[in-house]
Amino acid sequence: MPLITAALLLCASVAGAEPLQIGNQKQFFIDTQFFAEVSNVALRVCTAEKTGEQTLTPDRPWESASLNWFSVLEDAGKYRMWYEAYDVEGWPTSDDTSFCYAESPDGVHWQKPSLGLVTYHDAEQTNILFRMIGPAGAHSRVHGAGVFLDRNAPELERYKAVSQGIFAWLGDPPHRVAGMFSADGLRWTRYPEPICDIFADSQYSAFRDARTGQYVLLGRVGGRGRAIGRGESASFSRFEPLTLVLESHERDMPQCDIYNPAAMQYPYAESVYFMFPSVYRHDTDTLDIALAASRDGVRWTWPEPAARFVPLGAPGDFDSGSLYMGQGILRKDNELWLYYSGSPLKHNEAELPNLTTPGNQRIYSRVTVPLDRFVAAAAGPEGGSFVTPFLLFEGDSLVLNVQVLEGGWVRAGLLDDQDQPVPGRSVEDCLPVAGDHTAVTVAWKDGSRVSSRASVPTRLSFQLQNARLYTFQFVRSGRESR
Repeated sequence: MPLITAALLLCASVAGAEPLQIGNQKQFFIDTQFFAEVSNVALRVCTAEKTGEQTLTPDRPWESASLNWFSVLEDAGKYRMWYEAYDVEGWPTSDDTSFCYAESPDGVHWQKPSLGLVTYHDAEQTNILFRMIGPAGAHSRVHGAGVFLDRNAPELERYKAVSQGIFAWLGDPPHRVAGMFSADGLRWTRYPEPICDIFADSQYSAFRDARTGQYVLLGRVGGRGRAIGRGESASFSRFEPLTLVLESHERDMPQCDIYNPAAMQYPYAESVYFMFPSVYRHDTDTLDIALAASRDGVRWTWPEPAARFVPLGAPGDFDSGSLYMGQGILRKDNELWLYYSGSPLKHNEAELPNLTTPGNQRIYSRVTVPLDRFVAAAAGPEGGSFVTPFLLFEGDSLVLNVQVLEGGWVRAGLLDDQDQPVPGRSVEDCLPVAGDHTAVTVAWKDGSRVSSRASVPTRLSFQLQNARLYTFQFVRSGRESR
């Protein structure tokens, strides 16, 4: 992505608009909102760190063709996974899919428990939750199921899922978005009618927005090729057709479209939403994982359109052909865990003879991300700077999530409502921040307190050299950055 320049980017809030009310909430550089004036600083998507683990592999008869879409979440200290598996015997019919369950004590080692709910041929003890679900006229497999926990729902409906379902009475093609609910995540009920009357393919994402209380649904629509649409509803059982919110970037994603949203409301900050869609690159016939972001879940942008959040593996690796992000995120201390599936097969190679060839299995694996480090305001060795719009904050110190490389530093200063440096809190008075910190308090020559500017329109001025700045937050005394 080209460096953003002051000549190309000016924020309207500097020119008489209302200050941004940020309170004491953590603020992310997921778009250009905080770049009112900027020189030699760019948004950079941070590549997730692959563990190389084989989190889940197809090793049961009902997984003999392939693994596919999956979801993970934590509930009451237990790590849970729902996934789809295809078997050779059923391929490719409406009875080729098993909706399965796995769990883990630590998020690394996963087991497939014997549940005794579904018999597969002679095997009575399986981890299959169901193969076909729904009442007459809507009885079918599911495909692309995305599971989420609805903590404010009645106990019988705490677990919810969206997927492709077949509703024969709707005509050809009959695939629509289906909804399911469960009290325990194991025994599921499907609504008899579609929850959204659009053609469904790939994995759909759904969640209950903690900010608005509405249910949100994201999935495949038409745009620049395959694209992502969004809808919201007060009721999980019914959504209007989705509206286009994200498509491939015309300049930086040539010959590309988007397969699945893998969308979430980020659980560790307010007003932050992420998608981790698989980008299908027609020229190479491959899919890798990108990152899109939003502050309200409605308006989405590509912080760095050409970047890969999870890149393909090297030739011969298990994930060298096609990648899909699983639904969900886990946190361990100051590290975030996400899971993806990888295969050496490219898009058009995913046919049964290839799928069952040894070495071509689709495998789930884990990637890690330091807390909040998805996108950075970054400057190289030549240095850069930016100034925010006017802000209204609460708190008495400024905390940064920052990664400073060798020979680099970050300095911050405060500007008053006349755009003049606040005495003692200018960039020149700031003690340079060095090192790698998920939470470091900015200090000036006479201390770190900034409470004199609380609730008063104030701009922040940053200077960076060979550094990446991920978040900033004004913090009250005695309150740690979360």
